[in-house]
Amino acid sequence: MSFQIIFTFLFFFTLTNFPITAFHLLDEAHHGFTTNFSFPEITAKSDVDSVVTPQHIIDKVNPIYLEKTVHDLSSFHTRHTESELIDDVAFWLTEKLQSICGTEVHVQNFTYTPEKTNGDDDNDVNNNHRPKPFFYNLKNIACEKPGSTNNTIIISAHYDSRMEDINNSTARAPGADDNASGVSALLEVARILSNISLNHSIIFVLFSGEEQGKWGSTHYADYIDKMDVDLDLLINLDMVGFSLEETNDFLIEYDNGNVVQDNDKYSRVVANFIKGVAEKYTNLNATLGVLGNSDYLPFEALGYTVVGFHDDGVTKNPDHHKSTDTPDILDYEYLTSVTELTLATILNLDRLTTTTDTPSFSVLDFLVFIAQ
Repeated sequence: MSFQIIFTFLFFFTLTNFPITAFHLLDEAHHGFTTNFSFPEITAKSDVDSVVTPQHIIDKVNPIYLEKTVHDLSSFHTRHTESELIDDVAFWLTEKLQSICGTEVHVQNFTYTPEKTNGDDDNDVNNNHRPKPFFYNLKNIACEKPGSTNNTIIISAHYDSRMEDINNSTARAPGADDNASGVSALLEVARILSNISLNHSIIFVLFSGEEQGKWGSTHYADYIDKMDVDLDLLINLDMVGFSLEETNDFLIEYDNGNVVQDNDKYSRVVANFIKGVAEKYTNLNATLGVLGNSDYLPFEALGYTVVGFHDDGVTKNPDHHKSTDTPDILDYEYLTSVTELTLATILNLDRLTTTTDTPSFSVLDFLVFIAQ
């Protein structure tokens, strides 16, 4: 079957099965890592038992679950990557994902050795007068949901927190917005999709060390690249629960420049697609903005297509990186809408894929084709 015929088939299939025109489609350095992680290669499942009805699935988002997760994570005195509590947080999250994904949860243990800066020596101490370790044993936590194809979407969020003084690893740092909100949305989407058959394979992954320079995501991106995972898209959830005076303003971050520029057009077209999804399924006032400084950057640097979901709390949330970033400052209706948007995005991207005997095309290539 010729390339043109395949695209014609996909075009008419999409128009008859999905209201795509409503979505306005036109409109840090690598340091010393070691690992003992073994992540099984995704093997696509062939049984897609039904076509999902997006609204029916989206309505399953439970704001009570979201709020409870935020409260539970914020109840840890701190989730600072260099604190003694970070292993307790990782253990708690692993249990949470296991209750959703069962045996498909994998803990990626890795060792990070920070670069020394000028003036550092072997007797360097932090502000708590304890010697700094030469390395940190950290964990990323991943849940794999195989689909009918190996085309993969990653949903990510970081689970560490910090105070304004990044070296203070013992102060109270609840990190409700940054980033218990993103973790709670990820866990809720994973819960809902756990029993839904999809075309895409989905990986839900929780990173450590984001605040210290994207330690976990840098390591995980390298691993994904070495394993040659067929990654279509990464959606990063970082600060998605704070709404200033209930404006419902929301940022969909897209790639523009950065390390690899060939992936810009894909990021921009999928961001436009998601903006249309937001208009159709949520009350969010979604606008597009360029990528900031979060866990999508290591993936972008390796050429993958990335977008970010963000409440713009870095500039709008006065409690950002403070002990007052507590669960009571969040807007849980807003967080529910962001979770619904994440779920609706996955479901509607999934409906753009088909199972045929012809070669498989990336859904993002198809979006670019339609937008031209």
